[in-house]
Amino acid sequence: MSEGDPVGPPPESEWRADVARRWTAELRATSYLPFAPEEVEASLAELLDMVVLALGDSSRAVETGRAVGARLVEIRATGEESLSVTLRVLQDALLSDTTKVDALLSVLTEIAAGYAAADRESTFAQQETLNKALLTSKLETDRELKASEARFSEVFTSTPIGVAISDLEGRFVQVNPAFEQVLGYQADDLVPMTIDRLFHPDDAEYLRASYRELIDGANSKRISDRKRLVRADGQAAWCYLGVSVLRGADGAPSGVVTMVEDITELHLLQDRFQHQALHDALTGLPNRGFFHTRLEAALVNLPRDARLSLYQLALDGFELINDGLGYPVGDQLIRTVARRLENLVEDEEALVARFGGTEFALLVWEQAETPTVPVMTQLINEMLAEPVYVAGRGIAASASIGVVQRVVEDADAANMLWAADVALRRAEAAGKRQWALFDPDLAPEEREESQLAAIMPGGLEMGEFDVVYRPQVMISGGELCTLEAEFRWDTGDFGVIEHADCLRLAERSGVTLSMRDWMLQTAWQHLEEWHEAGHQVRLSVSLSPDQGRDPDLAAVVHRVLDASELDPCWLRLCMPIAAISENEEARDNLRHLNSRGVKASLHDFTGSPGELRLLRELPVDSVRLSRDLIRLVHEAERPDVPEIQALRSLIPLMNGVWLCVDDVKTQEQLALWREIGCSVAAGPHLGEPLLSFDVPDSLIRT
Repeated sequence: MSEGDPVGPPPESEWRADVARRWTAELRATSYLPFAPEEVEASLAELLDMVVLALGDSSRAVETGRAVGARLVEIRATGEESLSVTLRVLQDALLSDTTKVDALLSVLTEIAAGYAAADRESTFAQQETLNKALLTSKLETDRELKASEARFSEVFTSTPIGVAISDLEGRFVQVNPAFEQVLGYQADDLVPMTIDRLFHPDDAEYLRASYRELIDGANSKRISDRKRLVRADGQAAWCYLGVSVLRGADGAPSGVVTMVEDITELHLLQDRFQHQALHDALTGLPNRGFFHTRLEAALVNLPRDARLSLYQLALDGFELINDGLGYPVGDQLIRTVARRLENLVEDEEALVARFGGTEFALLVWEQAETPTVPVMTQLINEMLAEPVYVAGRGIAASASIGVVQRVVEDADAANMLWAADVALRRAEAAGKRQWALFDPDLAPEEREESQLAAIMPGGLEMGEFDVVYRPQVMISGGELCTLEAEFRWDTGDFGVIEHADCLRLAERSGVTLSMRDWMLQTAWQHLEEWHEAGHQVRLSVSLSPDQGRDPDLAAVVHRVLDASELDPCWLRLCMPIAAISENEEARDNLRHLNSRGVKASLHDFTGSPGELRLLRELPVDSVRLSRDLIRLVHEAERPDVPEIQALRSLIPLMNGVWLCVDDVKTQEQLALWREIGCSVAAGPHLGEPLLSFDVPDSLIRT
């Protein structure tokens, strides 16, 4: 444990008593509590138990916080510093569990809100009582006048609420000690002043008008509001104001009573919580939600012909910094990027935000001298490329950037943010340090794909997916050798989505591994049923890069195989070369599964030296050519073009491993692949994918 880490609490009973005792002592130092210390300690211990329970159950945060705040007011813990003392004691006592910081912050916020609401209700009740006392004292008979004045004086001087009586012109007639304490004036200092001298400049116009409406009768209710007054030292004080008109025996206004309660500390606490809710904690920049709000405000307030550029950028390869140098270094780089982005646009009408992780956003109101989009994207990456030195080592970054431009009258905040995100994803797909401008012609297609990715997890859960089986045949004799499992998704509104598009969408939606596990289990069950019916055929399952490099792949396959009596040799896993080449754990998974009898194949094969080396190192018996190579062969005008000659010369280097091809559409193409030396083929010419219940009849015919 490093210096500064939170220390765990002592035994429960001792810790509870100690916190309650310390809480009581600090509250008694800030306010008068009309109860014995033992009673106060017992009450506070109960409140402490309520807070601890709420930390374990987020649904209790609001109810508990409000109850604790109200109880503090009930026991008269309403001194100037009572709330801050309570929040500090609870924070010190309960912050030992850093996993509950958010829960603690939520409960403390609700305590502050509950305290303020109860205190305000108590204040308003006192205000009503005081007001009635004031009016009653004016209407009492001469016989009761002296006693009434005595009672009024007692209430006036002893109430913790600041009270000032002024005439109809605002000149002070009388103030109580609490009013002097809240604003730092002596009564004599206020005699030559009018009450509007205490109004904060930003609120003065509103308060003058409100006082005048109250006196003139335009407003029949009292003023009850939260506004700023100015202390004697010139500092602003946030106060709850309660203002009522005093009336004479004839009912005509005779003066104004103003009651104030200092809530400056509570206001600052609420401001701090609000700032934390709207800003990124690491950089201090606006977060995504606040950026959205500011963008909406800009679209309302800027000239209709103003042109806005929204840049959304993501740092490239940032995980290497976190993994290689540690998260503190990554955090320092994030803060540096934030400051550099602010400096980059300091001469522009612009807003910088951090969207989270490694994503930032720039909103620029374009002027005549504003750099063009290509220049701005270049400036951003040049700025990021300047090294940040940490422990003597220079660290640089680059970014992929998505850009959308709009004229204000044609813009919508949500659409701009969506378009910038779409452009960013396109830039990231193009490689590192790339930028892309949103293409409106692709917008419908992009939006549909985003919708499909969003609803895909629900579609998988609701049974909208099928496994279909594409036949693979031996080129030499034409006999069926394997059924390859593929996805098919009937979306209803968006039509049927085939295998390749399903895999691409799964990468975006985050259900890649769930889909793989579902396919393995479903397809193996189908294969077991076919074998029981006497159809002995092999099953092939092709995996995407993310599915293939998953460390849990071997465990998932074992669970599927263990649930069946079918021999594992009937399963062939077709692994992506990209996952196998760069991941030793994926290669170990392949070897481990092969030791159990599972056959292995590689897809997206291009014939590079590194891939040929893999054929000698790994237990694979076949490879599938990449679709780009297959397309080159199918587009060739003659059988002696270099691409085809290169494929012919590749066969002897493959160490006896079979070469397989997809997408064979014609007999001529099949003959060409036979002449090249390929062993297995699949495609429309050799059979379209079959639903599981159509497979047995197809197997009978073959």
